[in-house]
Amino acid sequence: MIGQHYAIGFALVEVMVSLVVITTSTLAMAFITSHAQVVIRVAVKEHAARRLSVEMATWLRAGGAHSLSGISMNLLQRIQNLDAPLDCYQSACTASDAAEFYLWHWQRRLLSDLPGARVVLCRDGKAWDSPVFQWSCPSVEDESSPWVLKLGWPDRRGAVNFYPSIVLNVGIIP
Repeated sequence: MIGQHYAIGFALVEVMVSLVVITTSTLAMAFITSHAQVVIRVAVKEHAARRLSVEMATWLRAGGAHSLSGISMNLLQRIQNLDAPLDCYQSACTASDAAEFYLWHWQRRLLSDLPGARVVLCRDGKAWDSPVFQWSCPSVEDESSPWVLKLGWPDRRGAVNFYPSIVLNVGIIP
């Protein structure tokens, strides 16, 4: 068998198959990474929303809103148009000033963590009756209905019409 030469290396078909495998693996990893980033962003927003809603519910249960006149669905919305309140770190504040100071800073953190977020505080005994939470509250408020904090934010596509993502029973507000 003198005179026969064998080629050492890879055939063109083997090279093409390996390129297809490498390209498919790379595209799969890019898709998985992209999906993981979206899931992480959603989880971060949900965590921030839960933290802020639990903080607000605790503040309300502790009587933080007691010094404000007229607890209603507009309690949190009336602060939106408020200029920077009196800085209670720099000067003495009344109880009402301190409550507005807290609400203003809470709302700033909310809008920083969840741009476009919406918050509603109202009496709603039927909040959990439907599979999808609603912003509306019953028109008839009675003393037996619990106070409920509803918090929602637009999805990553920036939807204008969105539902509450978190509905938290605040209970009795003193």
